[in-house]
Amino acid sequence: MKIAIFPDTCAQAGKPVMKAFIKSLHGEDVVICSNKDRPDADVVVMWSVLLNIYGREPIYNHYKNKPNTKLLILEVGGLMRNHSWRVGINGINAEADFANQNVDDKRLQKLGLGLKPWTKGEHIIVTTQNSNSAAWPNIKPEDWCRKILQWLRQHTDRKIYLRPHPRHMVNLNRITKEFVNVEVSNPKSTGNKDEVDFKALLQNAHAVVNYNSNPAIESVMAGVPVFVDETSLCYEVGNKIYAKNVENPDTPDRQHWLQKISYCEWFVDEIEQGMPWKRLKENL
Repeated sequence: MKIAIFPDTCAQAGKPVMKAFIKSLHGEDVVICSNKDRPDADVVVMWSVLLNIYGREPIYNHYKNKPNTKLLILEVGGLMRNHSWRVGINGINAEADFANQNVDDKRLQKLGLGLKPWTKGEHIIVTTQNSNSAAWPNIKPEDWCRKILQWLRQHTDRKIYLRPHPRHMVNLNRITKEFVNVEVSNPKSTGNKDEVDFKALLQNAHAVVNYNSNPAIESVMAGVPVFVDETSLCYEVGNKIYAKNVENPDTPDRQHWLQKISYCEWFVDEIEQGMPWKRLKENL
């Protein structure tokens, strides 16, 4: 199995992770590539599907439809952001294979994961995402929010907060004038740039609408029901966007889901030891 690695596709924060993953491949048939290289390979390792930076897009587009090549995507995790990192085959979120078909409780304590009881709150939160990601549909975040609000207003008159992505801000103020009882909640920093006040907004929330990104995971663990796309890692414990049960969302058992989530993300030392690679290799 020939493995082509593109280390220059990662930002500074990802370099130790990429370095650790390369070390875990000791003894494999590995070629380290510049961003201009396009070798034939069974597996191509690159960073993220935010495609407008670090030369990722041409690499991704070159390999994504090659029938005999698997893409292995490294990216920042959502459970312990900037401490745990995802490694998945052929994509991200529910479209990726994280080799987490066989799981247990062993990683829950290490990652500090637990579940709060399902809650019954008042308001609804609609979160946007980085539209430069290959995981986002071909629609402007503003237009997506408008469609979501049109759907929600068919089924509820609850207060709705529109929540822009903290590192991909969009102006949603104009949309609030088109609907009753809708307000923008711009993220406020509570520490470093990756710590914002989303937890505070989750308090007393009835539900969260999120296409397929990390706020849905945080919401489910906090006991707030979610409405998500089928590509979300929360789809199996959530509700489908545009469903009619906005006032009475499903609240299924989440324990097995939590186990599976815990095997999506790894610490740098675990990556270097080859823990994710050993699992992923079986699925390649």
